[in-house]
Amino acid sequence: MAAALAAELARRRRRTVLVDADPYGGAVAQQLGILDEVSGLLSAARLAAAGQLEERIGSVQRGIDAHLSVVTGLPRGDRWVEVRNGTVEHLLEVAREHAEVVVDTGFSLEDDPASDYGSRPGRNQMTLAALEVADEVVVVGSADPVGLSRLARGLVELAERGRDAHVVVNRMRPSLGWSERDIAGMVAGFARTRGLHFLPEDQPTVDRALVAGRTLTEVGDSPLGRAVGRLADDLYAANSRYNPPTVNAIIANSSGS
Repeated sequence: MAAALAAELARRRRRTVLVDADPYGGAVAQQLGILDEVSGLLSAARLAAAGQLEERIGSVQRGIDAHLSVVTGLPRGDRWVEVRNGTVEHLLEVAREHAEVVVDTGFSLEDDPASDYGSRPGRNQMTLAALEVADEVVVVGSADPVGLSRLARGLVELAERGRDAHVVVNRMRPSLGWSERDIAGMVAGFARTRGLHFLPEDQPTVDRALVAGRTLTEVGDSPLGRAVGRLADDLYAANSRYNPPTVNAIIANSSGS
């Protein structure tokens, strides 16, 4: 979802940076076929600690095309401890000075009590930090009983943190027996949202993109690509070209989403 939205913004000739800030291990590089021996996120952490991130922000990005670049994520999940508190916020604020920013976060919003007793950051701090500076939050859940249950918990946790979100129900398909109206009623019972969007089950398009290491926009017109375009329209309905760039945090709360 994060990669698809970032690619859609870039297709509209908006300079866009996609940041993989999932503390449980990055996946954007593999998805987009980026052979990156050095993690962009870990490089940004080192530059931030040295006070050099502003002047060297370009060095932590990998270009995809003229309008889209990627800050690749953690090569292994256990390396989240190398990202100090404040790093993600600093990275996103610096990137926002130059481009629209889309952030792929982790799924969990839980605090880590251990972080209160030492210098080690909590594992979910990267996700919580992205939420702190995000202008818009997009929560993704799959359209099945397990996914909707996790989506409900995630929306409640977001509300407890004073944030609302655009909700994306992914992999919508007739075989579930639910209409969009049915699911909209369920979501309305969880929390207030800034918008509700449905993405169709479109596995052939997703497979073509994954196998080729391409974005959805690069594999051509598709039902899924058009649905992502409508989401982008909603996110930027009030954001004219004169407005400053925004940070969008994408949270996936269900398996398969």
